[in-house]
Amino acid sequence: MLTVNVSEAKAKFLELIRQAQNDESIVVQKNGAPVAAILSYKDYVNLERVKAYIAMQELSRVTKESGVTAQEVYQESRRQLERR
Repeated sequence: MLTVNVSEAKAKFLELIRQAQNDESIVVQKNGAPVAAILSYKDYVNLERVKAYIAMQELSRVTKESGVTAQEVYQESRRQLERR
């Protein structure tokens, strides 16, 4: 993983994009603290999938704890949508 400061990232942006396309992740720092990351689109999509999976796991946990079934959620959602 490569680390660059903001001004270096600005000056070398195209080069950093090329590196990201080759699966190199770049951390951009400002005043020594990380503020952004440049990564390949493939890695970005994978991270979004992981976030969605974690959200679904949390929803599943909350649903189980509340005693509400997926069927009940579906039926209520349909009822609400059909009201309009």
